[in-house]
Amino acid sequence: MRYRRLGSTGLLVSELCFGAMTFGDSPWKLGGVDQQTADRMVGRCLEAGINCFDTADIYSDGASEEILGRSLGGRRGEVVLATKVYGRMGPGPNDQGLSRRHVLAAAEDSLRRLGTEWLDLYQVHGFDPLTPLEETLGALDDLVRAGKVRYIGLSNFAAWQTMKALAISDGHGWSRFVSAQMHYSLLGRDIEEEVVPLALDQGLGILCWSPLSGGFLSGKYRSGETPPGTRFGDRQLWFPPFDREMGFHALKAVEEIAAEAGATPAQVSLAWLLTRDGVASVILGARRLEQLEDNLRAAELTLAPEQVARLEELTRPAARYPRWMVERQSAGRAAGPVS
Repeated sequence: MRYRRLGSTGLLVSELCFGAMTFGDSPWKLGGVDQQTADRMVGRCLEAGINCFDTADIYSDGASEEILGRSLGGRRGEVVLATKVYGRMGPGPNDQGLSRRHVLAAAEDSLRRLGTEWLDLYQVHGFDPLTPLEETLGALDDLVRAGKVRYIGLSNFAAWQTMKALAISDGHGWSRFVSAQMHYSLLGRDIEEEVVPLALDQGLGILCWSPLSGGFLSGKYRSGETPPGTRFGDRQLWFPPFDREMGFHALKAVEEIAAEAGATPAQVSLAWLLTRDGVASVILGARRLEQLEDNLRAAELTLAPEQVARLEELTRPAARYPRWMVERQSAGRAAGPVS
């Protein structure tokens, strides 16, 4: 297992991170992993060198945090433990969002459920249109100063929201976001338009969620077929959304490259993400131990440059304005000798 800096910090995280969204009985029917299976998964991850574990308070109404905390047990100090705040955790009007009241209360609840005295990475799970960023960022800074949180991160923010938050933190001398947990996969490359350039400029480490596009890139789907026991089959839950026609074209190429490399489609898809600029870690999700074993081997796979280029060309999204104009006007302006 290789390790990368989380953004511009000195914190090192494994290239593969384990996501515990499947722990407990998720209301989205994406989980069902019990404590015994979770113990085996976490143990296998630690054995493989994974030191980054991600969850959220909203996953299985807090059960994911409880199960993960018990699975880590006495090895908690060896890992970078991350969770999130934003979603509804109770019936009251203030039991969700990013108000100071909810952020501080949710942090205490997450610490208790995880059985730890500190969170290595505390992430806001989304942008709250009702709460001023100053209020949220001030509360997060207080958690850092109190020693309950080491670093803060964001998830599912637009680029302008991210930059505004960073500017506010810098202006007040508060702790700033160090990471951006975003949807990123071969079939979901939207963040390359604005978020990736911002992350590179501002030193944010990108954590990729749903790197297999809900399992689609694992290779178990065929055009016109929806296998039972899958989110696209039983529940018809096409989430995260993507262009299905392009998806099947991309999957065909992924399968061909997998055959060339002696790997699986999932391993190829994960390995491709690890070649992308700004990516600090790719979050794995699994309901079965054999899925986890397959995904872990992505850390051992190095794609040939021509294979990376083939996938890049096949799934590259069309540039939107003003990006295409910026690229056109920037041509020939790279730093170098001036004749």
